[in-house]
Amino acid sequence: MITRFARLPLVATLALSVVITKAVEGSVPRGVSPSSAHLYVPDKASQWRCLDGSKTIPFSAVNDDYCDCKDGSDEPGTSACGTGFFYCANVGHVGSYIKSSRVNDGVCDAECCDGSDEFDGQIQCPNNCEEVGAKSREEQARIKAIEEEGSRLRKEYAHNGKETKARLQKELEELKATTGQREKATQDARDKLDEANEKQEKYRESTKGDREAARKIQLEPLLQEQRRRLKVARETENHLFKTLQNVKHNHNKNYHDLAVKNTVSGFDEFVSRQKEDESKDEQEAGDEAGEEAGEEGAEEDDTSSAESQLETLISDTTIVLRDISSLYELLDVMRREYNTEYNDEAVLAAVKVVEGFEDKWDKYRQEFKDETRQTVPDEEMDSTPEAQKLKEEIDLAQAEYDATSDEESTANDRIQDINKKLEMDFGPGEEFAQLIDECFEFKDIEYTYSICLFGEAHQKSHYTTDLGKFSSWEGSDYTVQSYTGGTKCWNGPERSVRLEMSCGTKNELVSVAEPAKCEYLFKLQTPAVCPVLPENNGPEAAVVPEDAVSKGPEGAEGIKHDEL
Repeated sequence: MITRFARLPLVATLALSVVITKAVEGSVPRGVSPSSAHLYVPDKASQWRCLDGSKTIPFSAVNDDYCDCKDGSDEPGTSACGTGFFYCANVGHVGSYIKSSRVNDGVCDAECCDGSDEFDGQIQCPNNCEEVGAKSREEQARIKAIEEEGSRLRKEYAHNGKETKARLQKELEELKATTGQREKATQDARDKLDEANEKQEKYRESTKGDREAARKIQLEPLLQEQRRRLKVARETENHLFKTLQNVKHNHNKNYHDLAVKNTVSGFDEFVSRQKEDESKDEQEAGDEAGEEAGEEGAEEDDTSSAESQLETLISDTTIVLRDISSLYELLDVMRREYNTEYNDEAVLAAVKVVEGFEDKWDKYRQEFKDETRQTVPDEEMDSTPEAQKLKEEIDLAQAEYDATSDEESTANDRIQDINKKLEMDFGPGEEFAQLIDECFEFKDIEYTYSICLFGEAHQKSHYTTDLGKFSSWEGSDYTVQSYTGGTKCWNGPERSVRLEMSCGTKNELVSVAEPAKCEYLFKLQTPAVCPVLPENNGPEAAVVPEDAVSKGPEGAEGIKHDEL
C-alpha cells in the first residue's frame, strides 16, 4: 500500500505557527519577564486589555503574530509589532530585554544567551548562559574585589587628606606667626652689610691716591700695547682709504666696469657716514665739556685715570677695526668681481693691496689674526691688613644677609604654596589631597605623556611640549579634570587635556588619545574615585536586585544589536 502525505495548506501552517508561538513556560506568555507577568492575566471572560488601555482583545490573541495594540504590548514574544520588548530569561546568567523586532530575525543576539529569541527553527542558537554567566560572575567578582580594595584605599586617602590639610593649616599659622621675626632678621643683616660697605668705601676714599698709582702701574703695559694697536689700526685704515681714493679718482672710466663702479659708490657712502659720525662725536663732546665746566667744585676728571684711558683706547681701536672691515670688504668684492680683461692700473694696484692684506686680517672676527681684543682687568686687591679685615667683614655680613634673605624668601614661597593648596578642591572627602604633586607617565611608540595632578601635563619626545595646566573639575562627581592653556598648535587651538578617572587599586595612567586636534584624553585609574562601600560589606551586600540588572523596556533602547 502506498502511503501518501498530503501537503498542509498555508492557512494550516500559519495556525500551527501560532500554536508554537503561544507556547509558554507555565502561565507567562513568551517574551514576558516574571516581574511583568501580573500584567498578562486575562479577566473572567478570557479578555485582556492592552497595556496602554487603548483596546481589549481576547487573551488568546496575545502572541498570535498579529499586532492588535497600538503600543505593541500584545506581541511581547513575536516581531509582529516590532515596537515592544522581548524578555530573555537567560537561566544561569541574568535576564535581558531586546527589541521585539529582533525576534526570529535569523540572528543569535548576544543579549539572549539562551537562544530564546530564535524559536521558529530557521536558525539554531546555542544556550551558553552557563558559560556566559560564569564569566560574568567571575568579572563581577573581580570588579567587586577592586572596588572593595579601592574603597579601603579611598577611605585611607580621605583620612590622610584631612590630616594633610590640618597639618598644612598648622604649618601656615606657625609660618605667619614668625613672619615678623624673619623680616627683622633680614633687615638687621641688611643694615650690617650696608655698614660694612660704608666702612670699606671710606677706607677706599682715604687710600684713593695710592690705589690710583697702583692701578696706573698695573695698567701701564696694557696702555702701551693698546696705543700700539691703535696706531697700527689707524695706519692700516689710512692705507686702505687711500687705496680706494686712488681707485675712485684714477680708474679708467671708459671701461665701465660694474664691479669698480659699485666699489666707488660704496666708498662714497662710507665717507659720508664717517663725516656724519664725526659731526655727532664733536657735538656730544661739546655737550659733555659744557656740563663738566658748569659743575662747581668738581673733583679730578675721571677720564684722565689709567682705567678710563684704557677703555677709551679699546673703544677707539674697535671703531677703527670696524672701518677697516668695511674698507676691506669693498676692495675684496671688487677683487673677486672686476673684469680681468681690463688692464686698469688703479684697479690692479688695489687688488695687489688686498692680496697682501688678507693674510693678516680675520674678516669674521674683524681683527688682525695675531691679536685678541684686550679687556680692562679687575683692580688688584689691596693686601694691607686693614683692607683684608674690611673685606672679611663684608664677606661675613653678605653671607649672613644671603642666609636670612633666603630663609625669608623660602618661608614666603611656602606660605603662598600652602594657601594655594588649602584653597584647592580635593573632593568631598579630601581624597585627592593624597595625590597632589603626584605625577604619572604613559609611553606610546612615539611620545611619553606625563601629568601631575593639579599641576601640568606634557608631551615629551625630542623636546617637551606643554599640554596645559590644571584648570578645574568638570561636573560634580569628581572624576574629570580639565587642563588648559597649553602650547598653541600650528594653525590650531591651544593644547588641552581632559583627564578621566576610574576606579583602580593603584594610581596608573592607562591610556592617552587625541580625539580632536590638540585636545588630549588621558585616562587614569585611582582608588580616589572608587565607590565608598559600607564597613560591613558581606556577601549579602553584593546581591543586585533583578530590576537593577535588567531595567526593562525603558533600558532596552541602549542595547546594541549584534547583527550590526
